[in-house]
Amino acid sequence: MNAIEIQALSEASLASAAQDMAPAMALALSSAFGSVAGWREQYAAMSAALAAQPGWTLLSFVPAEGRLVNQVVAGQGEAPTGSLPVLALQGAGPAEIDRIDWPQVYERYQHAVHASSDAFAADRSAVDRALLLDVRRAGVFEQALTMLPGARWQDPALVAQWAAELPVGREVLVYCVYGHEVGRSTAMRLRALGVDARFLPGGIDGWQKDGLPVQRKQETANGEPS
Repeated sequence: MNAIEIQALSEASLASAAQDMAPAMALALSSAFGSVAGWREQYAAMSAALAAQPGWTLLSFVPAEGRLVNQVVAGQGEAPTGSLPVLALQGAGPAEIDRIDWPQVYERYQHAVHASSDAFAADRSAVDRALLLDVRRAGVFEQALTMLPGARWQDPALVAQWAAELPVGREVLVYCVYGHEVGRSTAMRLRALGVDARFLPGGIDGWQKDGLPVQRKQETANGEPS
């Protein structure tokens, strides 16, 4: 993305008033930065450091890492190679960050993830041989009654923590509700961490609509969903 395109993105990144952030967008920020507050703190600090010179502070999806990153583009430079910017602000202070147009940022994030993840879609036959992980958002999973047979839930916000606990060399298949950005980005993040991971197209919703088997969630001995 060149300077002209970044400027156009910057002009489209602010709303007239504060906008609500979609839960899946908050999940993406939490997964990458530890929390939404952690993202904001880093983004604000980078913006402040840039304030004395022209340029932009970006929030970009990096497919090779499977996550969002903050970046600085000084002067009339271009976005770093391999990054897909979803937000750009120039000289952003707290007031500007408060007015980020989150619905538009989320839409661009969805597009970035979808455009870069199709190659990692799994065939449904992989369900029978892969380690099956349910990566629906915690709040969504808590409300769900069923899951795919043999699956276990893992919090997609903490993927960097539990990825190292997965069996070495084992094929991994993740699924979310619809096979959109949560499952896709989790698979990409796992791949960046050295795991042979793919996502289930259509998610559990598509699986159930096609009449394929599910099981009721089970409770482990300590009361946590398995």
